[in-house]
Amino acid sequence: MRREAWRGGWPVLVAALAASFPAPSLAEEATRLDPIVVTATRIEQKVSEQASAVSVVTREEIEGKSPVVAGDVLQGIPGVDVQRSGSAGNRENIKIRGGLGTQTLVLIDGFPVNSPTLGEFDVSSLPVDGFDRIEIVRGTQSALYGSNAMTGVVNFLPRKGEMGRQYGVGASGGSHNTLTWKGFGQGAGGKGNLYLGANGFESDGIVENDDTSLASFLGSGEVETGGWGRLHAIVLTTDQEKGIPVDFGTPHDRNHELTRRGFLAGARWEMFASEAITVTASGSVFDEFFHDRDPADPGEVFPFEYDDTTKTRKTILGLQARFVAGRRSTTFLGLEYQKDRGTDTLFSNFGDTVLASSTYNRSVYLQEELRVGEGTGVSLGARLDGNSEAGTQFNPKVAIFQEIPGTGARVRAAAGRGFRVPTLSEKSDPFIGNPSLSPEVAISWEAGADAVIFHGKGRISATWFYQDFRDLIQFDGTVPGPVGFGELRNVGKAFSRGVEAEADAELLPEVSLLLTYTYTDTWDAANQRRILGVPEHRGMLSLLMHPSPRWEGRIDWRVESDQLDVPPNGGDIRRPGYARVDLFTRYRWEVAGGDFREVSLVGKVQNLFDRTYEERKGFPSPGFTFLLGAEVKI
Repeated sequence: MRREAWRGGWPVLVAALAASFPAPSLAEEATRLDPIVVTATRIEQKVSEQASAVSVVTREEIEGKSPVVAGDVLQGIPGVDVQRSGSAGNRENIKIRGGLGTQTLVLIDGFPVNSPTLGEFDVSSLPVDGFDRIEIVRGTQSALYGSNAMTGVVNFLPRKGEMGRQYGVGASGGSHNTLTWKGFGQGAGGKGNLYLGANGFESDGIVENDDTSLASFLGSGEVETGGWGRLHAIVLTTDQEKGIPVDFGTPHDRNHELTRRGFLAGARWEMFASEAITVTASGSVFDEFFHDRDPADPGEVFPFEYDDTTKTRKTILGLQARFVAGRRSTTFLGLEYQKDRGTDTLFSNFGDTVLASSTYNRSVYLQEELRVGEGTGVSLGARLDGNSEAGTQFNPKVAIFQEIPGTGARVRAAAGRGFRVPTLSEKSDPFIGNPSLSPEVAISWEAGADAVIFHGKGRISATWFYQDFRDLIQFDGTVPGPVGFGELRNVGKAFSRGVEAEADAELLPEVSLLLTYTYTDTWDAANQRRILGVPEHRGMLSLLMHPSPRWEGRIDWRVESDQLDVPPNGGDIRRPGYARVDLFTRYRWEVAGGDFREVSLVGKVQNLFDRTYEERKGFPSPGFTFLLGAEVKI
């Protein structure tokens, strides 16, 4: 019998607040409360200098959660929803402010990685130990980044080599025969730095055919070029083998398997023409390979057997000039060329198909960052995209912030237009594809306020948002389509509106508290219901503890209300709400002399009270799980 997860949450909260274990010491309080970001405007600025709603997951937060993949550290961010289809390694995409995963642009080191065929980026195969921070900018960002940035942008920024040399290894194990391992080497000198890291993850999962094997490599570095420039480069590879235990029409699939490989190579060369002018040339290639195979299960009456191989490549070239006119004005002018290519070879008992398609995009963008007075900032941007399949798109944006003198508070507002070009699959799918599809469009508005509280030891933030979605690509069964039973068409209209709130405060020198909450009201006009997969209420309460310089811990209480969903095997489309409690701890000590610099013991417990729940309808989530391990730095 299902146990309602909402019950029992308040006693946990009371116990956590009463506990004598306290949260992390805040030696670098100013940086923690006001970190530097680059994604919102393409230049390094503090969060307090941004007119858009921005969140940052820091290196300390990543280490504190001992994550397996990216989704483990993105939970609880205001306006952001990351839902996993079962256990770790299963499908997981990022949704912002009621939008779809295809409407969130994902960057790795500033290079786009959304799939040309799926339109989204599945973060279930992305380990995050090699990343220094994750920046999330909410609201339409197509004026700066183009397609897919309809509801926001998420940027994974890699670690950099630190001065001197350092090496490290780590391993952990736990529930469901889970094993993780990692190793890294890094260093820096007068002319540059280098970071190299590798990660692995294996688990049997929680049901039959739910096993996962994942390995990745990340290399990142930069070097000065002749005293007048700087070259930065990144290489990332991922290799995943995954069983698929739940299928559409098959609640317990015993032999469905997926192989996924990814390769990203990117470089960025900054040339300092003068103190006022910087020119940046960049290029990247992102390849993905999918091999999806599903033989007939024993006893299946009407099996759909198939062997599907998909290969995609995204190639991007860019040139950008930055002009700085004193402290009040920074102007960007950029050109970008992108080509997406994909092939799909399908063999099945219903016939075979071989598809190949490509599209290219040329764009020019202009961005102006103005500081028109003390504590006043204005951001003006516009981008023109010309797509070989979707025509011309013009996307403007304006944002402004104003500090309130003497209060430690500020107000901000933004408005803009975003779009998404139809994917190669949406246009060329042999069953429901439509080559005449137009881009999806979103118009967004937001207004918010931020304030520093408790004499600089805390902060509060709130943002109201409204997004109007137009020309959404949805299945229309009223028209014949390629094979006579419907096709994809631009028939969808929807809106999402709501409030994001966040509070962060140091309660004691060893204790801090973090509270995030998102209210999202959505409506899908075409289907006369809420947008699928979006809970109305979502929040997280975190108690951060630092009882001693060596020991730190964290308690997360995560709550979601119900949502409407698409069950893979029919039935009630309502997914009940749930609450979950997770624990994280790390004990570290420095070693004087010898070969080791630092040794750490790490542990985490997820779903402490063994709640029965689902993040996505029809995909059971793990019960009580634990992971224990050790890390050594040399």
